[in-house]
Amino acid sequence: MKKIILMMVIAGTLAGCSTAAQRQAECQSQGISKDTCYLAEHNRQDSINNAAMKQAMENANEAVK
Repeated sequence: MKKIILMMVIAGTLAGCSTAAQRQAECQSQGISKDTCYLAEHNRQDSINNAAMKQAMENANEAVK
């Protein structure tokens, strides 16, 4: 199960193929405020973590059955 979570985190990281700093800079270059870009990045990370946690919980429930 730990391997699955690790693989999901790695896949989520590679899916964007850019760093948080790159995404922040790109967001700000569009004229969006720094605070809004920071909030968008934070929400992005939260959604990735929530999806990984949901999948981990489903996998744990399947293992118990």
